[in-house]
Amino acid sequence: MNQYQLDSKELSIVTDAEWILHKNRIIEKVFQLFGALQVAMAADPVISTFPVEAALSPKISKGENYQGLPYVILDYPRLFSRENIFACRTFFWWGRFFSTTVHLGGEFLAPHRATLLASQEILAADHWYVCIQDDPWQHHFEADNFQTIASLKPEQWGSLVEKPFVKLAKRYALQEWEKIIDKAVAAYAPLLELLNRGPV
Repeated sequence: MNQYQLDSKELSIVTDAEWILHKNRIIEKVFQLFGALQVAMAADPVISTFPVEAALSPKISKGENYQGLPYVILDYPRLFSRENIFACRTFFWWGRFFSTTVHLGGEFLAPHRATLLASQEILAADHWYVCIQDDPWQHHFEADNFQTIASLKPEQWGSLVEKPFVKLAKRYALQEWEKIIDKAVAAYAPLLELLNRGPV
């Protein structure tokens, strides 16, 4: 069989215009969902007042090829520069999951290192994952990218907090579509409150 030839399943898909139209409508609904999530986050007294000077306006973006699959991202609140990063990034990955991520780097990480270091048990109890690799732009939850904070020894946690960036994340099933706004706000707000409060 030549590489360009289609098998029966591929032929069925390529001749079905409704499939791609459904996909386009779903992506549009993700945009609407994330727009509603941004409004809910902006209405939350903790998320909306987290101290980030020069924060950028909310951004919803999409792509077609994260590990071969479509995705949509909401960045809010967000600030990206060459050295400094603060972002709450909500991620939809077709066929995989939703995720919520707080990404800190540079001057937005340094003031919070002591809080993070002292808060391993709190974050572990709240089922957060932490990025363990050096590429901050990967979103999958394979073991070489994210691990549960609960699974780490204190010295491992300490070394991760000292990296140039820290990413804390949670993952949600796509079946939780109707609940994702509440779940995302309920994830972001306590974490930002913890960071704002400082070491206990």
